[in-house]
Amino acid sequence: MKFDPTLPFDLPLLPPDLNFKHEQFVDAMLKTRTELGELNGYSYSLPNPLLLLSPAVIKESVASSNIENINSTMEEALQAQLFPETEQKKPDKEVLWYRDAIMWGFDNLKKIPISTRLILGIHKELLSDGSPGYRKTQNRIANSATGVVLYTPPAANELPRLLNNWEQFVNNEDDGIDPLVKAAVAHYQFEAIHPFGDGNGRTGRILMVLQLIQQKLLSLPILYVSGYINKNRSEYYRLLQAVRTKEDWHDFVFFMLKGFHQQARETKTMLLKIMELLEKTRKHIKEKHRKIYSAELVESMFTLPIITPVNLGKRLDVNYRTASRYLAELAKGKVLSESYVGKYHLYANKPLLKLLKP
Repeated sequence: MKFDPTLPFDLPLLPPDLNFKHEQFVDAMLKTRTELGELNGYSYSLPNPLLLLSPAVIKESVASSNIENINSTMEEALQAQLFPETEQKKPDKEVLWYRDAIMWGFDNLKKIPISTRLILGIHKELLSDGSPGYRKTQNRIANSATGVVLYTPPAANELPRLLNNWEQFVNNEDDGIDPLVKAAVAHYQFEAIHPFGDGNGRTGRILMVLQLIQQKLLSLPILYVSGYINKNRSEYYRLLQAVRTKEDWHDFVFFMLKGFHQQARETKTMLLKIMELLEKTRKHIKEKHRKIYSAELVESMFTLPIITPVNLGKRLDVNYRTASRYLAELAKGKVLSESYVGKYHLYANKPLLKLLKP
């Protein structure tokens, strides 16, 4: 049947007709597994493996939100998390909700597998001020400039059947399909199902990373997949459409495998540089600011690359005046950079922010 973008798509069930062990795939999978193995090793060599989780997840959140034209930056989001929600700008709120959605999914993956329950929980966190839940009406994807319909997802009454098939495919460990290829295939299928009125792309990108964690290829949600998609956005959308219109699975899967490999390598390199900076900062503060030094102080500067006296006081269990004195001394010693945003007194770990930038 010829593809008609204006009619609800008759989406074929998984698995697709694809050579899952194509030579090109095997080579990419081996390279990616090597990089992911090293990335996991480096993340566990940190004094506290969760140390960089918040800034790394915010980096992914910013990139994923940017794909949806939600425009925020790393620094804006890191600042916004310090303010009450009533004082946050909408794009920054959406980035932070994305961060919360990833972390909710990561925490709950320890208790339940990737499933409808997990998907709906992630979506609820993501759309904190919207209308979470599966759509009950028809939706369409159109060109934002011309209004031309590019794709009409399956009808709402098809969602239970399609999502049940998707869930079975994702959790079937006896089909011989490599988890990296499976993550790419499942990502396309989720985007094609388009089960929500809003937040499909962001939910789909979270699920892709959680799949790799469920399959023990990744230990923490620190793989910056959205950065790759954002840089190659036109190609990503072109290849998604090619699967819909021509069932050209091969090129899309290979594109995603290249992305997993590239981002695993980049994340590993970034992590190494951050570990070096952490050790350098620790030594410097221990030597030059011995009276205020503690491992918790240094870790706070990396967990919260932008911090206020209030936040530091809570983390170190010291009063506001003591926290202010610590931060002022570090700013005077040029370890941190001092600034004001409205009534808020901020201290930024600029070398770390530089490493976290896309």
